[in-house]
Amino acid sequence: MTGARLQLLQRRGRKSQAGLSMIELSVALVVAGLLSWASFSAYETISQQQQIERGRAQAQQLQSILRAFALRNGRLPCPDVSAVATGYESFTAGACSSGNQLGWFPYVSLGLEIPTQELRARYAVFRASNANVLLDADLAVSKERTGDSVSEANYLDVTDLIAALVNASALPLSTARAYLTGDGGAAGAIDCVSNAVMSAAYWVVVPLQDRDNDGSRLDPPHTMTSLCAASPSAPLRFASDDVVVAESPAQLAGWLRASLP
Repeated sequence: MTGARLQLLQRRGRKSQAGLSMIELSVALVVAGLLSWASFSAYETISQQQQIERGRAQAQQLQSILRAFALRNGRLPCPDVSAVATGYESFTAGACSSGNQLGWFPYVSLGLEIPTQELRARYAVFRASNANVLLDADLAVSKERTGDSVSEANYLDVTDLIAALVNASALPLSTARAYLTGDGGAAGAIDCVSNAVMSAAYWVVVPLQDRDNDGSRLDPPHTMTSLCAASPSAPLRFASDDVVVAESPAQLAGWLRASLP
């Protein structure tokens, strides 16, 4: 083989080696990019799941506190109707203001610190007052509904709330009071207009992220002015990560009876 031909073959080999190196580098960059994207997606998913778990823990804690408050006070808390969530029950002349059914959870009045914005909960309570105390179903007001006198031990206690809950259970479902819609499954569509399912003694909604990008952390079907909440059994959906806890009047009455000494 001549010297000229040997040099030509060597140059071709070097070009071939350089070409392979560029291909390998391109593949490596693509793989690195895919791994980086996968890692970011996994981190984002884990972060979202952690936030949902915090929301669930917060909602369950608030439900436990509501029940304890009901046992101790013979009523459910009055909502906080302040615009910025001061954390206090909204009273007029020492009682829950008339018509006040929906607002923020009254954290401070129940001995809690107001949480960060992403965990601040909306709260609704069933109210149906009646001049006849034997038929009264205003769950946010303490009334003697069982005929006890001031001197008796059971005067204005949890038995009076249980009586109000029984009265509430006997009333027809009304969208003018706290109520639940379906769960997207056995309970039907999540639609506050066409599928009102049951009255709620109370509901608590902990909104997390603005999933539908409408400027509000409350996701469908929840709004700042609606007395409707999705069923607690509704799965978290792509457009909604709101966490809900609630009980019907009959459910809460049963729990209170079981908790009596």
